[in-house]
Amino acid sequence: MYLPVASSQVISFANPFVGVGSAQQEIALNPCLPETDVRNQFGAGAVQQLQQALNQWPANVCTDPLIARNLADWLYNSSALIAKTDRPLVMADIVQTRTRVLLACRDLKCMRDKLPAMVDWAKTNLDRTPVYGLDDQPSSVEGALLSLPRLSLRGLDLPLPGQQKFCGGGTIDDLNFFSTNLKVSGKAYVLVKCKVDNGERKSWILENDGGKDWRAVVDLRSSSMQIGTLRRNNHPIISSYLEETGGTRVRILSYQDNSYQEMLRFLVVEDRSKLGHAFEIENR
Repeated sequence: MYLPVASSQVISFANPFVGVGSAQQEIALNPCLPETDVRNQFGAGAVQQLQQALNQWPANVCTDPLIARNLADWLYNSSALIAKTDRPLVMADIVQTRTRVLLACRDLKCMRDKLPAMVDWAKTNLDRTPVYGLDDQPSSVEGALLSLPRLSLRGLDLPLPGQQKFCGGGTIDDLNFFSTNLKVSGKAYVLVKCKVDNGERKSWILENDGGKDWRAVVDLRSSSMQIGTLRRNNHPIISSYLEETGGTRVRILSYQDNSYQEMLRFLVVEDRSKLGHAFEIENR
């Protein structure tokens, strides 16, 4: 039995699973898992999931040890790359394109030809941990709590979208306002959260372009948000993180059409070696 690994990773061969948790996630990282182990660990229903995953690939894909190893390595390392990279939009697009090319293979020769270079690319990029200078490190969107929001945000139209549902009221007294580290020429930003949070982690980012009106350009549930180092049209990429029972929901936001739009989302789950993997990947 082969367990997929990242470069320089030390793993245990005590069981065939990498430790991400669910049968669906384990199978997504390695469709050549032994059927007996899958049944014993997750039940008979998981065996059907395993067969469905295998049906995507040419027949007998798991009977060739080298192909089975490379396929597991590609799925494992490429999912870790999306979860780790500082360029998730770019990397997710490359990974999904290459996986589609691989899925189009009709025989084992095609997979044997394509997989080695794909695995090498994924491992090489996964090993390239971003190195930031003092001026380009990712930073939290959230700044200091505003002490006089009535004065700072005169003309603010309340309630905000969803405010009454998530914050228990529609007035300014039901909200906390924070300065932000968003720096865009000619515009001001404020981060808004419910004063009394009911566990939903509702957040808004308001934008003002020099007039009296503030408008929401970000409206989502988020435990925290970070500003990326890559810029597009003078607006930084924003990464939103929401802690869920099964992992961390990541949303990548890009400023388009006068507001921040969600371009990519995925769920990050750590394996037994604490390496994060991206599942449930959705593009705009």
